[in-house]
Amino acid sequence: MLKSILTTCVMTVAMSLPALADVIPALHDALPPQYKEKGIKAAVFNDWAPDEFLDADGQLKGWSVDIGKEMEARLGVPFTFEGTSFDAVIPGLQSKRFDAGFASFGTTAERLKTLDFVSQRRIGTSFAYPATSKLDIKTEKDACGITVAVLNGAWDLGLVEKLNANECKDNPLTIQTHGTQAQAELAVRSARAEATVAGSVKLAYMAKQTGDLKVSQLVLSAVNSCIGVRKGDPLGKVLTDTIQSMIDDGTYTKIMEKWGLNDSGVLSKALLITEGNPADL
Repeated sequence: MLKSILTTCVMTVAMSLPALADVIPALHDALPPQYKEKGIKAAVFNDWAPDEFLDADGQLKGWSVDIGKEMEARLGVPFTFEGTSFDAVIPGLQSKRFDAGFASFGTTAERLKTLDFVSQRRIGTSFAYPATSKLDIKTEKDACGITVAVLNGAWDLGLVEKLNANECKDNPLTIQTHGTQAQAELAVRSARAEATVAGSVKLAYMAKQTGDLKVSQLVLSAVNSCIGVRKGDPLGKVLTDTIQSMIDDGTYTKIMEKWGLNDSGVLSKALLITEGNPADL
């Protein structure tokens, strides 16, 4: 079978993955007629590395974008990827300007009133510490007693305080607060703190880029990071099945490995989140 050659993207997306998959007939056949005829208009959040972002050359990149390109090949219909701001994605889906939103959505009760969500992975909060450190944080107990640098006012600060009130109450973490995440990371690099804590994917991407830090296996309060589609649109089920096909043949894992994200947040089973099946709420 010939490879699917699809050239209707608004912006070229560079990939360093193996050749895209052949069209999977069962997935293509499951698409509603309008998508077979006109393709799929995909909004892409343009400022959320490493999920979805514009690089210095104006190209859309990210692990979520890689998943979108793989979907395009397997479904055998053209995707038109359009970079946009986050606040334009949901209104664009509702007005049918877009058919799918690649914007690392978290699910909320309010969003589920108008949208369904296709989970791409789970994202939460992790610890990062020097690559030479003997720390190996796999459980909450493993973090007890360390000195941790945290962005002041961040969601992650509340999670650390929760650890001190529960799992680490007998051996609490010493918490340093910093004005920026970069300052928190500098505290670790300069040995003023043993670890920093922040978004798991953000830290994993940073660690891959710098090479001087490593990220814990522990992910606190993990939630699904999703593609959005209109509520009740059969496209949601098709995209979910497409991710399952990527999980089954190992392509999904290769994408996550490419971005340094082959951690406890990866999916073992694709998930469609709806108002009637409200994961994370």
